[in-house]
Amino acid sequence: MATITQVAKHAGVSTKTVSRVMRNYPHISPKTRLKVEEAIQDLTFTPLSISRNNRMTESLSIGMLYGDPSSGYQARLNHAVLKACSDARRYLAVELFDEGGVDWVLQVEAFLNRTNVQSMILVPPICDAIGVHELLEERGVRYVLVSPSRPVAGSVAIIMDDRLASKEITEHLLELGHTRIGHICGHPDHVVTLLRQQGFEEAMVRAGLADSEHMIVASGKFRFRDSLEAAEKMLAEPNRPTAIFAANDEMASAVVMAAHRQRLQVPDDLSVAGFDDAPIASSMWPDLTTISQPFEAIGRSSIEALAETTAGPGKRSQTIILPHKLIKRASTAPLS
Repeated sequence: MATITQVAKHAGVSTKTVSRVMRNYPHISPKTRLKVEEAIQDLTFTPLSISRNNRMTESLSIGMLYGDPSSGYQARLNHAVLKACSDARRYLAVELFDEGGVDWVLQVEAFLNRTNVQSMILVPPICDAIGVHELLEERGVRYVLVSPSRPVAGSVAIIMDDRLASKEITEHLLELGHTRIGHICGHPDHVVTLLRQQGFEEAMVRAGLADSEHMIVASGKFRFRDSLEAAEKMLAEPNRPTAIFAANDEMASAVVMAAHRQRLQVPDDLSVAGFDDAPIASSMWPDLTTISQPFEAIGRSSIEALAETTAGPGKRSQTIILPHKLIKRASTAPLS
């Protein structure tokens, strides 16, 4: 099936011009309109939006793309959005996308052509892709952003304060008497990696412990195996940390395994904290001290925002900040 991008290239115009011709916008020159119409005919491009039988489904369907189905964060978010859609009598079209792919816009365009959704929820990292925002604007698709790195004019952003949450969980470790604390950070391409590291460092600075003697940072890229290696290196140091805060629960579980491999007891020899309150946080032993993200509120707020959002010029900008919660469990204890 031809895409709108291929039609634009064939006609020698922009995708925005093709979109406007398809919607019969005024102020399109007859010459340009003819070129686009001929390209559509040559490529047998049939936009699904012209199918009148699909209009009811279009209005009720919401699209969402994410890259890692094994992620505890994405699994929880997907479940929350599914529940919110069910409560609102909407449908959710979910598909994987390749984060390592060269052109995210083409992936999103193909998804739109297959599903013809008119509303989308953009989650990290695709929520920060400007080209995707432009494509959705051109196609007249409403969208909301979950945890974007920065405000986007005319868009609704739904966030929690990752920096503050990380500061609070680090302060919890400091209050327990820990003064040498490690931090396993996430993938460098995700803005929450920076925000959570900033919160950790801010707490350590305020405690007067902002030096390599008291804090050590390593990357786990939000993956178990990378985090296991990072934690094993930290714990092999002569002056090892007595507590480690990992930027998600999967990485925190890797820290616990690394401790066990080195015959360290959690939390007696090492306190461990995570982030997200993914299912593993309460099912492993010891259960993890972590930050609980408001997944249900994120899902509900996303659906409500889409219902109120209009497509095209004149959209209102809004940032909705949802509360988090520090959950203290058995994986952290006072320094002995």
